[in-house]
Amino acid sequence: MADRRPNKHLIKCLRLPGRLKRWLVTSQNMQNTQKTKTPQAEVVAPIKSNYRVRRELTYLYLLATLSIYLAMAPVVSSNFYNTNLLFLPVKENKFNNRWHDRDAQEVFFKNKDGKSLQGIYLPSEKNDRVVLIHHGQYGNAAFHLANFKFLLQPQDGLFIYDYAGFGKSEGSPTIRGMADDARSAYDCLVQKLKIDPKRIVHFGISLGSGPAALVASEKTCGGLILFSPYTTLKETSRNIFPILNIYPDFLLTDYDFDSAACVKKMKAPLFMVHGDCDFVIPVSHADKIFEAAHQPKTFYRLEGQGHGIYLSNELLTDLHRFVRNLR
Repeated sequence: MADRRPNKHLIKCLRLPGRLKRWLVTSQNMQNTQKTKTPQAEVVAPIKSNYRVRRELTYLYLLATLSIYLAMAPVVSSNFYNTNLLFLPVKENKFNNRWHDRDAQEVFFKNKDGKSLQGIYLPSEKNDRVVLIHHGQYGNAAFHLANFKFLLQPQDGLFIYDYAGFGKSEGSPTIRGMADDARSAYDCLVQKLKIDPKRIVHFGISLGSGPAALVASEKTCGGLILFSPYTTLKETSRNIFPILNIYPDFLLTDYDFDSAACVKKMKAPLFMVHGDCDFVIPVSHADKIFEAAHQPKTFYRLEGQGHGIYLSNELLTDLHRFVRNLR
């Protein structure tokens, strides 16, 4: 269809009143201006729209990444880490009343949360010392007791217990709960079994070294024995799982042990053993603990040994002498 709008050159040639001629020319200029601006608006609009979409997608990606980061933090997903990495309990329904040619007593006591915990007590006639065993992350008290015959001397008694969720003990294991269970086991010895606190010797191995050092620093005892100890669980977990280095301390756990600080407060003698090729808990942890401890203290740094320790006759002799000489 032909464009019937008046041409501005024709308008100038026509003999029209001045006011009408100016109005027609102005109207034509405005129409030409709209023709030239419309395509620019159509081009710019999509660019602004694409930028907005990219920005929103970036925000969504950052939000999703932050949500995953926080959701996988140990302090948030503590149940996952406790049941799959830190604690590996094995339930036990039976009880063996004879261990290492000695009669055993099954003892039940309550922890701070009111859960029933199981202990196995091997008394001696004299009970010069009673070794309180804080075992490691795997199995149960019966499983570990089979390996601790070297602690059982004729004149000494032995008591081993299960953390919540292990063996016959009720509940579920947690780091804070493990500390409360260790205190409850000590109270059971003193209050229920009537053992003199000065005759109690704590023995903590691997994961159990933390609660052993804690209770030894808080309550009266005769001595402390640590095998393959760690300073803090935060430091240990970062050694074993380097990916956890992306988390600050407050996102790792809401409770932790500090064995170096505990032995510094402790007045009882210390006997410690650690392999210098331990890749689970590096021997540097033991170095820090030993440096913080007061005299008297003994440190067997076993050359070429890892987390599983081989006990030589010399080491066993010194260990038994350490327990025997405790006041």
